[in-house]
Amino acid sequence: MIDVGWYLSLVGYRTAAEIPGVIERLQACGITSEILDKVLSAPDSLLYAPERDGEDWAQDYGGPAGAALLTAELLAYLSHQHRLAALIHRDLVTELVATDSVAAVAGHLGISEVAVARLFLVPPTSPPTGDAPTEGPTP
Repeated sequence: MIDVGWYLSLVGYRTAAEIPGVIERLQACGITSEILDKVLSAPDSLLYAPERDGEDWAQDYGGPAGAALLTAELLAYLSHQHRLAALIHRDLVTELVATDSVAAVAGHLGISEVAVARLFLVPPTSPPTGDAPTEGPTP
């Protein structure tokens, strides 16, 4: 049976189908659910480790492979958080525009009218990756 700590860390941003493989790969590098939870809840512990701990910093994170896996999990988690924040932002701006002009809302938020208008170009059912609210414009 898998430790519930893994699921508490992974369930918010990984699918049920992905979780067992993620756990297996992390455990193969000696990474525990506690280490993953620490990285996700306090990313600075991993992000500043190369500067803080010197040449062998990755050893504390399961070696280079473990550190790469943890970095990938951090990126997946932050991407999910970014998407949620973008959706909330869009909903709030939508509420503001419902009662005021795009120009007034843009001025109040300190962004351009184009930035406000762009929020309405992506349907709310956009897929979690590659959607416009969480990424810059396509060149």
